[in-house]
Amino acid sequence: MSNAAFDTPVTILVGLGFPCKIRSAKAALAYLEDRPSCERDDAWEAVVATCRDALAERTTADDARNVFSALARRQDILVENTMPHTNRDLGRRTRT
Repeated sequence: MSNAAFDTPVTILVGLGFPCKIRSAKAALAYLEDRPSCERDDAWEAVVATCRDALAERTTADDARNVFSALARRQDILVENTMPHTNRDLGRRTRT
């Protein structure tokens, strides 16, 4: 069983708003299993199942990262990428 490492960590806010980087499906699963039962809805169940599938190599770490990120965004704990974009990042074409 792998830890299903994410290519890019997911940063979430924990405790009193401190950032925490989740770097794998294993770490995401540990975080999710530590949540109180009042936060465990159908979406939580789906993310837990996807993380377990990634650990068993039935799906990809990228799938687990995507659903974990979506749940974190839904719970308003996701720290979005705040890096400024350059014109090139936005797909701006240059004239030739």
